[in-house]
Amino acid sequence: MQEFNHFEFHSDPENRDIITAPAPDSPVHIETKAKKKKNRTWLIAFASAMAGAIIASAAMPLVSGLISGNVREGHALTQGGSFRFPETTASTSTVTQITYNPENRTELTTVDIGKMVGPAVVGISSVVETQSYSFFGQATPFESESSGSGILISADGYIVTNNHVIEGAKKIKIILNNSKEFDATLVGADSKTDLAVLKIESTDSLPYAVLGDSAALEAGERCVAIGNPLGQELAGSLTQGIISALNRTLTVDNVTYTLIQTDAAINPGNSGGALVNVYGEVIGINTVKIGSSEVEGLGFAIPSNNAKPVIEDLINFGYVKGRPQIGVTLIYVTEQEARYYNIPASGLFVSDVSAGSGAAAAGVQKGDVILKCNGEDVKSSEEINAIRDRFKAGDSITLTVNRDGEILTLTVTLTEEKPTLAQ
Repeated sequence: MQEFNHFEFHSDPENRDIITAPAPDSPVHIETKAKKKKNRTWLIAFASAMAGAIIASAAMPLVSGLISGNVREGHALTQGGSFRFPETTASTSTVTQITYNPENRTELTTVDIGKMVGPAVVGISSVVETQSYSFFGQATPFESESSGSGILISADGYIVTNNHVIEGAKKIKIILNNSKEFDATLVGADSKTDLAVLKIESTDSLPYAVLGDSAALEAGERCVAIGNPLGQELAGSLTQGIISALNRTLTVDNVTYTLIQTDAAINPGNSGGALVNVYGEVIGINTVKIGSSEVEGLGFAIPSNNAKPVIEDLINFGYVKGRPQIGVTLIYVTEQEARYYNIPASGLFVSDVSAGSGAAAAGVQKGDVILKCNGEDVKSSEEINAIRDRFKAGDSITLTVNRDGEILTLTVTLTEEKPTLAQ
C-alpha cells in the first residue's frame, strides 16, 4: 500500500545529523547519530469512515552542523522589551578572547577566528524521556542523554542552536568553553527551520558571537567551523574549508531548506554550532551533512540572514509570527484506497479539522476530499502547502472539495500558526 502523506500534522523531529547517500539512483535517507535517539513513528487513524485503518509515518529526523561567529558585548533586550541584535562593542568578558571590531574588518587567521568565536560556542546536553519496547510490545520508559552545540548571541545569555538538539528535552544543560555549567530554559523552537533559542542566567557578562551577512558570501571564500563533534570530549574543535556553494536546496523528510554548502568537516555533535567567515562573523548555523563511503566534504548550514528573523521572533514571541495555516489534517488516498474505503474520490482526504481554524469556520468537514486549492489541482501535502505559503495569516484561499459526490468551493481565511508552547 502506498504510504500516506500528511498535511499540517507536525511531529517534533528526531535528531537528524547525517544524511547517508547510498548507491547511485537510490533515495537519500537519514541516519541518526548525534542525538543517540531512536526514530519514532506516529500512528494516525482515519476518521470514522475509515475506522480500523492505521497509517504509520516516520517522524522527521534532524540535521547537524557547526561553525562560529564573532564576539561582542551588549544586552539583547531594548528598553521596549523587544529583541534586537545588539550593536557590536569591545568585549569585556572574563573569558580570554580576541574582540570583534566592526570598524576594522580585516581577514583573520584561523587561529584568531578560533580565539574570537570559540568562547561563544557552547556545549548542549539534553535529557529526553523515551520508551523502549520488548518483543511482546511492553513499553519501558527510560531517559537518554544527547549532546550538541550552540552559539551565545548576547552577553545576557541567549543561545541559538538547532531545534533537533533540544527537541523533546525535559532538561537542558549548557557547558561554556571554560567548563562552567548552567541549566537552560527553552525560549522558543521552530521545527520548520530547525532553529531554537535557549536562555541561561549568569551574573557575569558572557562572550557572544556576531551574526554576519550571509548574503555577502561568495563561493570559494574560506570559512571555519567550530563545535563539539562527538560530544564534550572534543569541545571547541575547529575545522576549515571553503564556501562550496550558496542557495542549495535540500529536502529532508518533506521539508525543504535553502542552505550554504561547505566542505568544512561536520560531524555528529556539531549540530547548532557556528559557520564563521574570515572576519570572525557567524554566517551559518550548521545543520546537515551528506555522507557515505563515496561522498565527503558535503556539509550544509542555515544562512545567518535566514536565521535572524526566526531568532528574533522566537525571543520576542516564542514562535515565528505570521505563518498561515488552514487547519486540517490530510491523508492522500489513492483510487484503489478510495474504492476500498468507499471514499467519494481519490485525493487529499480530510481526516481532522482543527477547532477554531479557518477551515472549520469555512465549513470544511471530516471526510471531505480536497481536489483543488485556489483553482490549482493538488495531489500531495507538499503542493497544497506550497500554495498556502504564498499567503500570510489573514488572507483567504479557496478549497474545492468532493463531499459525498457533491463538488463544493469553500473560502478559507488563513489563521496564524501557533505552536502549543506559544498558546
